[in-house]
Amino acid sequence: MNWKPLFEELCFRLLGQRSSWPHLLLGVSLSFVPLLNLFAFGYLYRYTKQISATGDLDLPPWDDWGDLLADGLRFLITWLIYWLLPVLLVAFLSHLVGQAGLSLIGTVLTALATLGFTLLFSCALYRLQSQENIRSLAEVRLVIGMSAALWRPLVLPLMAFYGFHVLVFPLYGLSFFIGFLLILSYTVLCLRTIEQRRRSL
Repeated sequence: MNWKPLFEELCFRLLGQRSSWPHLLLGVSLSFVPLLNLFAFGYLYRYTKQISATGDLDLPPWDDWGDLLADGLRFLITWLIYWLLPVLLVAFLSHLVGQAGLSLIGTVLTALATLGFTLLFSCALYRLQSQENIRSLAEVRLVIGMSAALWRPLVLPLMAFYGFHVLVFPLYGLSFFIGFLLILSYTVLCLRTIEQRRRSL
């Protein structure tokens, strides 16, 4: 029996049910607005933490806005450290490579970096939620180890995540909220499954 959940089933579960659409629409709308997008960040944090704790895939209600804001800040800090700043740095280096006439190499480098740092960010967020301590973000070696263990089963979902971002990038609120909702949820499911298997041995 395959140990990992099916990414396609998760996508259908989250996107294919009409009951999910109001939750998704609000998250996408908030993601377009600076500062208000912190609440969308908080919702992503809340949902993935719910999956980690219970395995429940039902989207939670949009309530307790103060808690959403606090969770949004935790999400933002993790995202800045493990995703945005590293990706921007690689994008800058890729631009320099492109200026040297090696634009194809720069494009490939940016794509690979986005995939890698997306996985690192997902694992770092999972670690933060499990420890409930912001200092866990400094456990870079552990996060890298978690990412290395998940690289193979997440190759296709990560490529789908990147392709979705490229395809709908002008609608950045849509690409951000839906893209990270899917890849974070799937990463958490895989990590939770691994931990459950280890406990059962």
